[in-house]
Amino acid sequence: MATIFSYIVQKRLSQESENVATTALEFILKSEAATSGMMKLLHSVTPELPRRLWFRTQQTEGSNRPDMWGNDDQGKAHVFVENKFWAGLTENQPVSYLRILADHTYPTVLLVVVPEVRHQSVWRELNRKLAEAEISSVSQEPSVGIINSIKTSIGPTLAITSWTKLLSFLEIEIADDDRAARSDLYQLRALCDAEESNAFAPITSEEISDQRTPALILQLSTIWEGAVELAVSDGILNLKGTTQQASTERIGRYAYFGNQRYAGLWLGIYFPLWQLHGGTPLWIYFTGTDWGHSTEVRNLIEPWASKKGVFTTEYKNGFAVAIDIPFGEEKEVVVRAIAARLRDISEILSVLKTRSSSHIDLKAAESMEEST
Repeated sequence: MATIFSYIVQKRLSQESENVATTALEFILKSEAATSGMMKLLHSVTPELPRRLWFRTQQTEGSNRPDMWGNDDQGKAHVFVENKFWAGLTENQPVSYLRILADHTYPTVLLVVVPEVRHQSVWRELNRKLAEAEISSVSQEPSVGIINSIKTSIGPTLAITSWTKLLSFLEIEIADDDRAARSDLYQLRALCDAEESNAFAPITSEEISDQRTPALILQLSTIWEGAVELAVSDGILNLKGTTQQASTERIGRYAYFGNQRYAGLWLGIYFPLWQLHGGTPLWIYFTGTDWGHSTEVRNLIEPWASKKGVFTTEYKNGFAVAIDIPFGEEKEVVVRAIAARLRDISEILSVLKTRSSSHIDLKAAESMEEST
């Protein structure tokens, strides 16, 4: 249920919701009971942490500014807490934060807090950044309240949880008769719930006037169009009888894999999947119709995707495959990388070519897809 606090934040401070939530959490952790809940959560990841830490915001280390620090009685940092709603990871997250913690000889933790529906995509991105920095890790056994945690090769533990789980830990420790603390926690929970449910946030003039947004969409469109053109010339995709397609949810086109048109697909920018899972705006989508063969496609693709670290998901009675975009590369390099990924998938699905006669008309497929 919405509260006046969550209403004001989303109405007037929508661009500052993460900072507001962090400040609210800092205030709540001034309560001994709430701090006890936080420490139980952290001890489930790293039991060697001090019995009591003091949580503060607005502290910096060089150019790094973690949302929240957990310091001991001598002011030594043992824990960094990074709070997220929908913002992406910054350049310093998580590697720079982990390196700061690694300078200490005692056990340390970087805890990342995200919306429940976002933990998988953020966890993938965190691990990708570790791999880029050549930091290896070992997975730890799951603990109550912690979704994933790993021990990094440079020392600190990296863990991720959700706002729901974190606040539940705090709530358990706060006594029923501590009305003030419970009210504060309820206010923060209402804000988190509103953010997790993606409640409509008023659009700001800065967002509307930011010309980088349409520039990004246009650039992404040239990328998938270039990849399609290259894939067609290489015989990976077949566009015969298919059309471009755009709606409020996606911008792309229909196509087939292979000259024998053995699997029908949609390729392009899929906004709901981008928002829900992060990572990439570009997706391949197979409908659950006789045109998309999503069940057969999924059975063939998932073993390969798991081995290659490619994200896949079920969506609207169909099956979606994330198409990662190489960062920091020229357009030609990106286009070739996407076309190469299309070739990989085409080769995996080539066993379906003997069943190409089962395809139905594209317009019928579109109609069936829209009905779902």
